[in-house]
Amino acid sequence: MKYGLMIEKETRNIGDDIQSYAASRFLPRVDYLIDRNHIDEFVPGSNEYVATILNGWFLQYVLNWPLSPFIKPLPISMHFTYKNWFWDIEDRAYHLMGYGLDYLKSIEPIGCRDNHTQQLLTGKGVKTTYTGCLTLTLEKFENIEKGNYICAVDVSEEVIKKIKENTSLEVKEVTHIVPEDYYKLPWDERMKKVEELLKLYQGATAVVSYRLHCALPCLALGTPTILLNEEQRNDRFGDYIKYIESCSEEEFISGKVKYDFENIPKHSNEWTKLRDNLIEICNNFINDCENNIYEYKGINIQDYTENTIKKSNWLKEAVIESYNRFKDQKKSCKFKIDELEKEKKDLKEKNEFLEKENERQKQYYQNEFDDVVRKMEKYKNELEMIKNSRWWKLRNKLKGNNDYNEKN
Repeated sequence: MKYGLMIEKETRNIGDDIQSYAASRFLPRVDYLIDRNHIDEFVPGSNEYVATILNGWFLQYVLNWPLSPFIKPLPISMHFTYKNWFWDIEDRAYHLMGYGLDYLKSIEPIGCRDNHTQQLLTGKGVKTTYTGCLTLTLEKFENIEKGNYICAVDVSEEVIKKIKENTSLEVKEVTHIVPEDYYKLPWDERMKKVEELLKLYQGATAVVSYRLHCALPCLALGTPTILLNEEQRNDRFGDYIKYIESCSEEEFISGKVKYDFENIPKHSNEWTKLRDNLIEICNNFINDCENNIYEYKGINIQDYTENTIKKSNWLKEAVIESYNRFKDQKKSCKFKIDELEKEKKDLKEKNEFLEKENERQKQYYQNEFDDVVRKMEKYKNELEMIKNSRWWKLRNKLKGNNDYNEKN
């Protein structure tokens, strides 16, 4: 039996390699590296089955499903969601409907990494079992002494500042993001970098991170960890906060939750039951592959390559092309909507300005009008007083103009 190791070939997150590293420890050898995001296109060197442990998040590209017929799978520690690289709506989750769903049922029971996945697949009529994450099976490295440092893994500056305010220990800032050309490294080099990172975590006094594939390996390595668990990630994280100290970033930064980083609370060791079960399942799978002969009875390589893969890729390209076309139309429409909204806003602001200016001018002339009326009334009263005075009447009499009052 040949063995394949599923990898994220062009990953930007070393957490993907940590998952592959965990799976590789069970394999007698690695004959093939299989790209998880193109798992339907895998073709071995000859017509044969290739035993592969399927663990991780499936899939970024749901059209690359189901698996190549040359893969003999162990579906374990799998995470499924409706969200994917292109769509996040149910009727586009091809791996959870029709032919994709039928394939899942053909390899059941599916070992689920979390309750979210288990409920999702069970609701589709798929037989499942809860296994937890394969990174829980990582073993401690020998001769690693504890250092006086804390690893802050991909956390914000505010979190780092809060850690430094509450400890005298060195704070090492670590990231799981790898360079763009990381995928060009030989696989052995990538695995060495995984081991270096895990040894760093094992030697830490504590680790603070929001990354699941930092926290769970640290749990397996015996390093106290604080998982900054945001609510929107509970479909992936929720099952593990009973084993790992956890709070939101806001609670951490505000000081609502405070920690003694040299004495982070220890939680239940029930996770070790998950680890033991995972180890047993993987070992049984490998023993079965080693002790039994599985004669390949599927489609031959030439036919699969020339027909199935070509047609599949044509279909995927057509769908992606359509998606991109509609994405461009969406972008164009959104631009127009935003433009019109801006015009509407500008027009509204302009109208509001004009309306205010109109009101201002109206009020100005109203005040002027009221002032003029008041002054007219004042001078009218004064004129009446003059006309009714004795000296005014005498003046008119001397001028011989007795009807002056009447005329004026």
